[in-house]
Amino acid sequence: MKKKNKNIEKKRKKPIWLIVILLLAVVGVVGGVLIKTVFYEKMGEGTMPNPEANRLISYLGINDYRYTDKLGSSFTFGAAKELVKKAGVSYEKVDITLKNVPGFIPMTRKQFETLYDSMVKNLELDRLSCQSFYIYDIDSANDKEIDGIVYEVVSTSNGDYYMEKDYGLDSAYIGKIVRLYLSNNEIILCMGESEEEIAIHNAYAAKVAKEEKELWLYAYVDGESRKFPLTKEAGIDEAQGACLCDIAITNKGVTGITDLTGALVEAKVNAVSDGTVTVDGYEEPLYLSDAFNVYKINGAFKATRSAGTLIGYDKVSLYIKDNSVEAALITEDIYAKNIRVLISNSGYTDYYHKEVVVTSDTDFTVSYGDTVTEYPAGEKLRFSTGSEELKSGSAKIVSKTEDGRITISSIERQSGKPAYRGTIELTKNDKGVVIVNELPVEEYLYGVLPSEMPVSYEPEALKAQAICARAYACRQMESDAYAAYGAHLDDSVSSQVYNNVAEDERAVFAVDDTYGVVPCYDNQVIEAFFFSTSCGATSNNSAVWGGNQEPYLLDTMETELNDIASLSNEDSFRAFIDGNLGADFIEAGEPFFRWSVTFTKEQLTETINAHLYERIQAMPENLLSMDAQGEYIKKDINSIGELENIEVTQRGDSGIIEEMVITGTAETILVKGQTNARSLLSPENVTITKQDGSTVEGWTSLPSAYFYVDAGNEITLKGGGFGHGVGLSQNGANDMAKLGYRASDIITHYYTAVELKDMYELLGK
Repeated sequence: MKKKNKNIEKKRKKPIWLIVILLLAVVGVVGGVLIKTVFYEKMGEGTMPNPEANRLISYLGINDYRYTDKLGSSFTFGAAKELVKKAGVSYEKVDITLKNVPGFIPMTRKQFETLYDSMVKNLELDRLSCQSFYIYDIDSANDKEIDGIVYEVVSTSNGDYYMEKDYGLDSAYIGKIVRLYLSNNEIILCMGESEEEIAIHNAYAAKVAKEEKELWLYAYVDGESRKFPLTKEAGIDEAQGACLCDIAITNKGVTGITDLTGALVEAKVNAVSDGTVTVDGYEEPLYLSDAFNVYKINGAFKATRSAGTLIGYDKVSLYIKDNSVEAALITEDIYAKNIRVLISNSGYTDYYHKEVVVTSDTDFTVSYGDTVTEYPAGEKLRFSTGSEELKSGSAKIVSKTEDGRITISSIERQSGKPAYRGTIELTKNDKGVVIVNELPVEEYLYGVLPSEMPVSYEPEALKAQAICARAYACRQMESDAYAAYGAHLDDSVSSQVYNNVAEDERAVFAVDDTYGVVPCYDNQVIEAFFFSTSCGATSNNSAVWGGNQEPYLLDTMETELNDIASLSNEDSFRAFIDGNLGADFIEAGEPFFRWSVTFTKEQLTETINAHLYERIQAMPENLLSMDAQGEYIKKDINSIGELENIEVTQRGDSGIIEEMVITGTAETILVKGQTNARSLLSPENVTITKQDGSTVEGWTSLPSAYFYVDAGNEITLKGGGFGHGVGLSQNGANDMAKLGYRASDIITHYYTAVELKDMYELLGK
């Protein structure tokens, strides 16, 4: 019996050992997992995450490297050894010990950065660079998306860079010098604070002030006001005067400034083009520095980076170094007292003239180089690219009396041969002769007003137009748009039409009676857009042109109450156009308040196909074709096949078309923007009928993008208004004037919450 019991006892013990072994195995596996996922993570807070490590390694271009993200999220020494091996770099050439370190141990962020530094140096990668910059700001509020990746803008002492938002810089680096790895204009890695001293070039030191027992330097850099701490070694105190300077700075603060005042030279800037500056007294154009800055120091201080700002001043102070214009100071009392207008040819198709024929109603002079020649009134002179007067630079033609006019008889305008106040300046290049008319802003407006609004309109409407035109001119004087020609703007609809219709005493009075008046928002001159006729609503600027929304250009219903518009719904917009929604519109009696155009399907097919390719070339981002997956993509096409349908798919709150889909037998296209909508459905071969029954023909663009589509055997577009619909309606201004409103009332009606101010006081007269 005892023997039997022993056997039974043995049989009972065996399963217990098996259970123990199994438990140990499970504990071992679980323990390993816990060690990997918890222990090492706790031990290695600050370790390098695998996804971020792989992102950075991708910039190294090591084709054979295998990207991994095994259990756990940290980059390990094992992965580092594989990386070094695949790159063909020996362990001895990296600044971190890899030998005899277990592969499963995670790398700290600092260890990885040291390894990465070594890899870049050993691989000699030109596409990556490591530089130290001062961080001014990190703009997380205006993120930019590229190919599905969100970037934030980092403002540095070397300009703006992008950095992936997921790996963005800590805000603690603002106001610090940091070491950054760059790939073109992208920051890919921050290596932390730098011990280097860097130079901030072409700054304007405004003042030194003491705050809480510390000295601070206030300076303008890249158009912005900045504040820097001062170190004792800088040797700068509150007695420091304002000056153009280079600033030396470390992470302890400013260590010194180099005053550049003694290096300034006075000169006149004639033109700015493609990174070069044409300056009086210099035979060849000078280069424009990447660190270029402009400071207007008389009157109202202004800091900008626009070299075009210098056009029109008799003299500016330039800092020129190594054949490069580094910075400029504007010291004149009046900001661009004269405006420079680029004069187009007879058809407004080109700025280059084969021949220029001039004369004057008074005696006049032609000056070039050191030569000044006088001519009697009425004598005609001819200039071409071969003319002696243009061989060494520009020729200037001026009447000898203040009220004289220079007539350019080689140009035709609506009123005949145009006559100009001020100076006519001629220059040549291989394309022809360029004409620029320089004259005072107010006299320029004498030629704008009758060309942009009928002088038969009410006096208060003409005054409102003068205020808008002055604001446009003021804004253009701050622009680089025509700097390549040595001008601020041109004389066509691309800017505002000038001298197409002769001056008229009613227009002159409207300009004189509003001398210097401009509409302002937040103390800045506004973009005073205007157009011909509203449909009963005006549009915000971003719906029409994109970009930043201006707070004074809103979607409004054009009644005396000026309510906010809400016409994005297709049914509401149709009811509005058909007269079943809204009442008491200011312009209800204007012929273009409502209009219609009717096409046969064949006519509209032909029209769309005739203009499709040119519109795609002009705006490829705004004319897209549907692919097999139903996605809209860029595609060069010149036909949709036969037209099947047109559908408006998105409207702004004003009712303006923002997007429409045109379906054809060969292609379906997405059309974005009012310009494309109006041009693609060109009415050039059909009649436009206005609400008073009158008609117009031969127009290459629809009157406006405020229309809806009725499709049947024929296709009818029913719409309203004439023009882009942003800002002041010229016919609306005239109708308001008829009701007794003054120019100031008209301006504040069309531009929300603006104030009228004196332009010349704003600009430092």
